[in-house]
This record gives sequence, structure tokens and C-alpha cells, in this order.
Amino acid sequence: MYWKLFYTFFKIGAFTFGGGWAMISIIEKEVVDKHKWLNKNEFLDALAISQSLPGILAVNISILTGNKLKGVRGSIAATLGTVLPSFILILLIAIFFAKSYNNPVIERIFKGIRPAVVALIIAPVLTTGKSAKINKYNIWIPASVALLIWGTGLSPIYFVLAGGIGGIFYYRYIKCHFKEIKEMVYLNLLWAYLKIGLFGFGGGYAMLSLIQHEAVEVIHYGESSPWLTSKEFTDIVAISQMTPGPIGINSATYIGYVATGGSILGSILATVAVCLPSFILVLLIGKFLLKHQNNVYIKSIFAGLRPIVVGLIASAALILMNKENFPDYTLSILICIGAFCLVHYTKLHPIWIIVLAGVTGFLVY
Repeated sequence: MYWKLFYTFFKIGAFTFGGGWAMISIIEKEVVDKHKWLNKNEFLDALAISQSLPGILAVNISILTGNKLKGVRGSIAATLGTVLPSFILILLIAIFFAKSYNNPVIERIFKGIRPAVVALIIAPVLTTGKSAKINKYNIWIPASVALLIWGTGLSPIYFVLAGGIGGIFYYRYIKCHFKEIKEMVYLNLLWAYLKIGLFGFGGGYAMLSLIQHEAVEVIHYGESSPWLTSKEFTDIVAISQMTPGPIGINSATYIGYVATGGSILGSILATVAVCLPSFILVLLIGKFLLKHQNNVYIKSIFAGLRPIVVGLIASAALILMNKENFPDYTLSILICIGAFCLVHYTKLHPIWIIVLAGVTGFLVY
């Protein structure tokens, strides 16, 4: 059974592009329809819990499924199956891409890709906004979060905490009443991705602003510069979109490799760190939430967090709208608008949008 769990989730991780949300239908087909490990209602409950807890959506579901079938060992087997395909592929890409980053052909391709990446981040703002019940009365929350993160550089963690506390205060009370440097790099990487994994509510896209804050905007203790430039971060998001697996794992693997100067240990450390908080929390809290999901305080916390998640996704797009990613404003904006229209109004897979943007960049730059 352990091998079956591992192999099933390995297939899911290896052949799914576009991040955790794109993996859901395939997970359902394998777990519910084919193997019948969960029934439809159990799967929906697992999905609800996975969305509500920090961490990577697909990983959280694999943890819950493995735990139901074979306890902690089952969770480990399912999680390894989900994570390994993207970890291996991204590590190989990181080894190649880090050496050929200044290649003029690659640079031309990514000039076309970068505006499209911004569009791919903007699109989930609309879809998550619907599920978070954003309306004319509360749209100021995600808008304020996005603008404050973009304008002030404040860590998204503060907004996640404020959203949870504000959710309790508003939904429970107000609404009721009124209706060493090298070694330091590894320590910094571990601490940064533990925070990202712990406070990254809403899946990979909502994690982007957290990852960007830690990788691009912060100079970590004992280091002289951020791990990445804004342009490098956008390229990593693009690579993560073009490869199978959750975007949170893909970016962790790549940034871990680059931040430590090309160390595979850095990739392993960042990938484990981003998964560890949700692994522990899903095991500890999953059963509790299923049992008490109608508790007024728990419902209030998550109601307060949902608009924050929409704002986090929007802030990631705003921060990436800079001169590095939009070198030729007219053309870059046209690519961004075109990519947004394709992703929002058609069923074209994000990987084809990235490919089209790369070809456009190669032809026009």
C-alpha cells in the first residue's frame, strides 16, 4: 500500500502542470474514482481543510489521504510522491539555467515570458476573489493588502496574522452585534521557508508574495544582498509554471539551489522546510477541523483570512510590474493583456501561454 500511495501521487506530481489547483481534478480521479480511497464527501472535506490550512494545496491533500489509509507513514509516502517529480526536474533546470542565465537567446525568450507571468498571477485574483466572496463592501481589504505590500515592503506575514485576528473580531463580535555566512545562508533559508510554509494560506499563488518578500526584498542576517533580483524571481515563477508540480515546491527547489551558490542541499532544505509546517499541521489539526468545522470561531478565522489571500495574490502581481519585467512598456503590456485574456477567457493551459509569450519575446526582441 505504501508503494501504491507513493506511485499514485508520483504520477500526479509528474504529469500535472500549473500548480496545486490544476492537480485537484487529477487527484480526485485517482483517489476517488480509480482507487476509491476516499468517497466524494471525504474528498471535498479534505479539499476544504487543505485550502484552510497553510502550505501547498496538493501536498496537504496527499498528507490527509495517506494519513487516512496508513497513518503517518502513509502521509510520508504520499507526500514524497507528490514532491519528488517537481523537485528532481526543477533541480536539473536550476543546474542548467544558473549556468546559462546570461545567454542572449534565453534572455530574449524570458523578456516575452515575464509580462505573461504577471498576467497568470493576476488571473487567480478574480477566481479566488469569487470563492472568498469579495464584494463592494469588502473589496477594500484585498486592495489595501496588495497596495500596502507593494508600496511599503511590509512582510505578508503581518497581514495573514491580522486577517485571522480580524476575522474573529469582526465575524464573532462586530457582525453579531450589528449583524557563519555559508552556514548562515542555510539557516536563513530554513527559517525563511518555514515561515513561508507556516503562513502561506491559499496555496502556491498566495505564497508568491511571501516568497518574493524573503527572496527579493530582504537582506538576511549575515548576508550582503538579497538572494534574487526581481527579474530572476519572475523567471523562476515562469519556470515553475512550465514544469509539473505545485508552484510553491518548484520555487523552493530553485531558490534553495541558487541562494546557496549551487548546492543541492539548499534545494532539499528549502523544499523540506516549505512542506514541513503543513505536514505537521494537517496531521494534527485535520481531524480536529473536520470534527469542529462549524465552530463559530474557526469559521470566523477563515472568513477573515479569505480576503487577505486574494490581496496576497494581487500584491505579487503588483510587485512584478516593474521596469525589469516590462522593459518595453508598450509591447510588454500588450503581452501581459493578451496572456491575461487567454488565461481568463479561454481554457488554454498556462504552459502554452508561457510558450507563446516566450516565442513572442524571441521574435520581437
